[in-house]
Amino acid sequence: KQWYQRRVRGIMEGWSSGLRWVGAALSYAVTSVLIITVNKSVLSIYKFPSVKFFSVAQLTVTVIVVQLLKFGKFVTFPDLTLSNVRKVMPLPILYMLNMMVGLGSTQSLSIAMFTVLRRFTVLFVMIGEIIILQKRFSVLTMVTVMAMILGVVIASVGDLAFEVYGYVLILTNDALTAAYSIYIKKIDDNKSLGRFGMMYYNSIVSLPLAILIFLASGDTVSDFEGWSDPWFCFEFLACNLLGFILIYSSILCTTVCGALTQNVVGVLKNTVMTYFGMWYGGDYIFSWVNFTGITISAFGGVVYSYVTFTGRDKPSLSMKKKQGATSIA
Repeated sequence: KQWYQRRVRGIMEGWSSGLRWVGAALSYAVTSVLIITVNKSVLSIYKFPSVKFFSVAQLTVTVIVVQLLKFGKFVTFPDLTLSNVRKVMPLPILYMLNMMVGLGSTQSLSIAMFTVLRRFTVLFVMIGEIIILQKRFSVLTMVTVMAMILGVVIASVGDLAFEVYGYVLILTNDALTAAYSIYIKKIDDNKSLGRFGMMYYNSIVSLPLAILIFLASGDTVSDFEGWSDPWFCFEFLACNLLGFILIYSSILCTTVCGALTQNVVGVLKNTVMTYFGMWYGGDYIFSWVNFTGITISAFGGVVYSYVTFTGRDKPSLSMKKKQGATSIA
C-alpha cells in the first residue's frame, strides 16, 4: 500500500511540475505574441513617433503597478535600498544596452530576418549557462540547438537584403539578451528579492536611463494626433500593461523552465511570427535558400521543446560520472 501511495504521489508531482512548465512557457509565448500585435498596430497603423517613449511608459507602468500591488499587500518584496540595487546589477545596464542595439537592428533589418537572427540567442544562452551556471546539457539537446543555428546560417546565406551593419547589431543584441536571461536566473537563485522584487528593482533602476535616452533622442510625442483617438489610447495603455505582464511572464518562464527554455519558447513564437510576417509585412524577399533555412531552424526548435518537456535534456549517466571524476581530480 505504501509503495502504491508513493507511486501515485510521484505521478501527481510529475504532472504538477509538467503543468507548471507548460503554464509558464505558454504565458510567455501568448503575452509576447499579443504585445507584438498591439505594438505593430500602434507603431505602424497609428504611426506613433517614438519607440523610446514606449520604453519609458512601460517601465513607468511596471513600477506603479508593482508598487500598488505591494501597497495592497498582494505581493511582498524588500524595500528600495542601495544594497538591493547592487543585487540586481548589471541587469538594468544590460537592459538599456539591449534596448539601444535592438532598436538599431530593427531599423537596419527586415522583420523576417530580424526574427530569424534572434535565434542565435539560444546558442549564446547555452554557452553562458555552461560557463557561468556550470550547467550541462545532453548530446540530443546540443544537436537540436545546433540544428536551429544551422538553419539560421542557411537563411542568412539566402538573405537577398544582406547588410553587415544590421547583422553586427542583431548579434550584439542576441548576446546581451542571453546575458540578461542568465543573470536573472543567477539572481533568482539567491531568492532574496523574489520575482516581483526583481521586476521592480530592474524597472526602477532602468527608468532614469530610459528617460535620458528619450530626451537625448529629441523625439516629440506631445503633438501626436492619435492622443485624441480613444481606441489608440486604449491600445497604447494595453501596450504598457502587456509590457508589465511580459516582464513578469519572462521572469516566470526563466525561473521555472530555465533561461535556455525561455529563449526556445521565444524561438517558437518568433517562428510563427516569421512565417506570418512573410505574408503580412510585405517587405520579405523570398528565396528558396532563405525559406529552407528558416524551416530547418523552426524544426530544431520544435524538437528541442519536445526534448526538454520529456526530460531528455538531462546529461547521460556516463557524462555525470565523467564530470564527477573531473571534479575529484
